[in-house]
Amino acid sequence: MKNYQHIMQLILTVIFILIPLSLIAKNIDLSTLPSRDSVQLTIYNSEDLTLVRETRQISIKKGQNRLQFSWANTRIDPTSVQVEFLSHPTQMHLSNTTFPHDKPQMLYWNIKSTLEVLATVEISYFTSGITWQADYSGILSQNGQTMALDSFVTVTNHSGEDYENAQVRLVIGKINLVERVNELVRQANYKKDKMKERKEILRSRMAKKMMAKPSGRYEMAAMSEAVMDSIAEEKQVSKDSLSEYYIFSIEGTESIPDQWAKRLRTSFAQAIEINTVYRYRPREYGNLLARVLIFKNDKKSSLGDAPLPEGKVQIYQKNQQGSLTYIAGLPLKYTSIGGKVELNTGTDPDIYFELVSMKNWKDNIWMHYRKGNLYRRIGDGHMIVDHKSTVAGWNEHRAYSQHIRNFTDKTIKVEIRRLISGDAVVKSRLEINKHDFQTVDIHSTLTVGEKQELQYEILTRKGRNAKQNQVIIQKL
Repeated sequence: MKNYQHIMQLILTVIFILIPLSLIAKNIDLSTLPSRDSVQLTIYNSEDLTLVRETRQISIKKGQNRLQFSWANTRIDPTSVQVEFLSHPTQMHLSNTTFPHDKPQMLYWNIKSTLEVLATVEISYFTSGITWQADYSGILSQNGQTMALDSFVTVTNHSGEDYENAQVRLVIGKINLVERVNELVRQANYKKDKMKERKEILRSRMAKKMMAKPSGRYEMAAMSEAVMDSIAEEKQVSKDSLSEYYIFSIEGTESIPDQWAKRLRTSFAQAIEINTVYRYRPREYGNLLARVLIFKNDKKSSLGDAPLPEGKVQIYQKNQQGSLTYIAGLPLKYTSIGGKVELNTGTDPDIYFELVSMKNWKDNIWMHYRKGNLYRRIGDGHMIVDHKSTVAGWNEHRAYSQHIRNFTDKTIKVEIRRLISGDAVVKSRLEINKHDFQTVDIHSTLTVGEKQELQYEILTRKGRNAKQNQVIIQKL
């Protein structure tokens, strides 16, 4: 009987304990997130990283609230998910965040509020799987002096999440966050697990601050202070080695469903001034005379508001009938504000160009006689034929002529660049300039129908005759 009474007493005690807990649980409102009011995507291609910032209107009750967030079947990084109260921030407080074991890919925000209100919250997180790629379309005028340039980006979404009416921002430029961390980690000789940890810290913190900025131009050096405050070792970061970047906002909003790609127009320049130069540079363009279109990414060219991201440009030209002729599809390198764009459109059938080797000869030949270890020059009167002798030094002469003829209807500029290795002298009546210690430039202008023969001789000292590794220009 005593045992029975003892058991009943325990049962009643448990009931009295559980009743208040059940009452408390009923007062906690479990809410799933309503649809987005707005969403912003800041896409950074180099790291397959996109910062998502979305606002939502949520009914909050006085007391304890529980807000549910799920990232199932998406590529969202759950460790980056954050919530911020945009309205009534002093009346609401995030108590903690829990991750239920029985419900994977989900979290609960436990929120305490001093009033009942329709609150605006901002939820931010990093996701992968969203990328963008730039491309361009250029139309040359009939005379080739100006070009209209259309700029586009194609945004591709493989994140697992649909984003409707999203404001799209693109990070343009090379930031090299992870590469810089790797360098610092190697200097400090960290272990692999420590390297990974520090890399993620820097990537997350700096990218968060970087992507939260409005559109404009920023130096990565200015962003390093946030990392220095929390990671003492990162004080070694060199400001000079961190690249410039730019965040560019596309006007309006776009819906980008999962597994879709959308091409968006970013800018249009009506009349870019084009400088056309015909270049012979075998190391860059092959053994051909290339027609190169040159313009600057600046205000004068109706550009210069942002860097030009790397992409492909399709070039067309208007003909006399007013229709378009396809010229070439070319890669366009990343070009900073104020930088120069150079597009190699290939050969021009209206320009005749030929490099002719006119004459080759050798002189100032020295022989080495192993017997007696003697050196004698051929032609000095002491030459003795000896099967034990070898050629020790000589001068090599090559005479060239560049044949050029202009069959176009306009004056053209020609630039010839020759790489000349070793101890050499370039002799000519032409105006020849040194580009560097082993490279010379020959510039010329040809009027309509003009023919030119650009003649020069290259003397190269070989063997014991060579004294230095550079080119000297000798005007005849």
